[in-house]
Amino acid sequence: MTRMGQPEPQVAERYEAAQPSPTGNADRRLLARLLFALVAACAAAVPVALLAIVVKNVDWPVARLDLAIARGLNGYAADHQWFVDVLDWISTVGHPATFRIGATVAALWLLAVARPRLALWTLVTTWGGALLGVLLKLLVARARPVLPEAVAHADGYSFPSGHAVGAFVGCAVLLLLWLDMAKPRQRVIGWVVAGLGAAAVCFSRMGLGVHYFSDVVGGCLVGLGWVAATTIVFQVWRRETGLPAADVVNTGIEPERAEEDADTRPLPPWRDVFGEIARPLPRLLPLWIALVAVTAGVGWLVTKAFGDSAVGDLDRELPLWFADRSTPTLDDLTAFCTLIGETTTIVVVTAVGFFFARLLYRRWLEPVVILFAVVGEVWGFVLVTWLVDRERPPVAQLDEAPPTSSFPSGHTAATVCCYGILAVLAARRTRVPRPWLFAGVALAVVLIGICRIYRGMHHPTDVIAGVAYGSVWLTIVVMLLLRKSPQAEGFTARKVRS
Repeated sequence: MTRMGQPEPQVAERYEAAQPSPTGNADRRLLARLLFALVAACAAAVPVALLAIVVKNVDWPVARLDLAIARGLNGYAADHQWFVDVLDWISTVGHPATFRIGATVAALWLLAVARPRLALWTLVTTWGGALLGVLLKLLVARARPVLPEAVAHADGYSFPSGHAVGAFVGCAVLLLLWLDMAKPRQRVIGWVVAGLGAAAVCFSRMGLGVHYFSDVVGGCLVGLGWVAATTIVFQVWRRETGLPAADVVNTGIEPERAEEDADTRPLPPWRDVFGEIARPLPRLLPLWIALVAVTAGVGWLVTKAFGDSAVGDLDRELPLWFADRSTPTLDDLTAFCTLIGETTTIVVVTAVGFFFARLLYRRWLEPVVILFAVVGEVWGFVLVTWLVDRERPPVAQLDEAPPTSSFPSGHTAATVCCYGILAVLAARRTRVPRPWLFAGVALAVVLIGICRIYRGMHHPTDVIAGVAYGSVWLTIVVMLLLRKSPQAEGFTARKVRS
């Protein structure tokens, strides 16, 4: 017997286990605060953007200094080809994608060693910096330098330098991740290498004549403010979980090299993943082959049988209509939106989703489902494009055309499968309304489709076929692998508590 009002011991234990821990509450606030930091950084960057608009006035001292430095470097570069070659190599190696890929690989490693919060900080800081730079470019709309003897060319607006933002944020993130593993004598070397790396990239952009001095300075200031904002958010999380504030300059943002993991279930061993991948193949392979064959048949009909019909007229006229109405602002906006379905982005999102699912579900079913949804789409798309071999629209392409042909749109199909499977898993795991999740995926797909047509990379029927192909393959994967699978334990526990 128990006293009135007191639960039985077993019930009390379950009740206490169900209560959110301080670490869990802090974890839930970490992502929200990182996203809020991005919004705050955008607002704080407005004065920087306004200052950049002011310096576009050629009568101001800063603008005159910009022009004097640009012309001086351009005169030297025009007479010394080796100087141009060195700067071009530095600019290529120091491309923002290099730092973003490096930081993303570091985040995947952090996930593999069960440090998800630090991985989250790495991803948000790296890719949020990229978004911040693009938004500022569109806001300022500053033209690139026009020099007497141009030695290089770059598209888009000038302020801030995307290379400067990417190099500063990338070097800062990798440095802070490295400091907690470095010995005291090695930390100075890390600071020197990071500083020289960012400075070399900034100078290369000025030396090649594609950015003004104020562009690279503004890019570094934006990067500094953004990294500082996300680092402060991470330190707030540490204090809420009872950890002391870290000496960021000397020991990085998480010197303990370990995080409290409230989930005590063991992680599935890596040796079992191949068994999980091999098991569903007999059921998926015949349907995948049939889908590839049907999609290729539709592509043949569209390109061969309906070339002179109303469908063919729409395919030809819509890309021309977009090309006639293109503007630099729309070029930049569509370039940024296209990143949602870019190959690199899809690979990164898939890899991150795979590792997060492993940590979250503590089994291989959900990670394998993510893998099948994306990898199956990619290989099927490659086969269909090879079989159909359709030419790109007869307009100027704003992107470098990949070796694949135009039918179907790989960006669109990949967006459907990658973000669609994540939405399905989120709908099973969280309380986020399903219409919101799938509406978000649908919006991303529509944006990708419009951008690919606008940029002259695909016909309208290519985009429609990409949506259909990706949707059917996603449905096959979900119905065969997830339809009878048990719901996540965490979701069930939350329902019980409510």
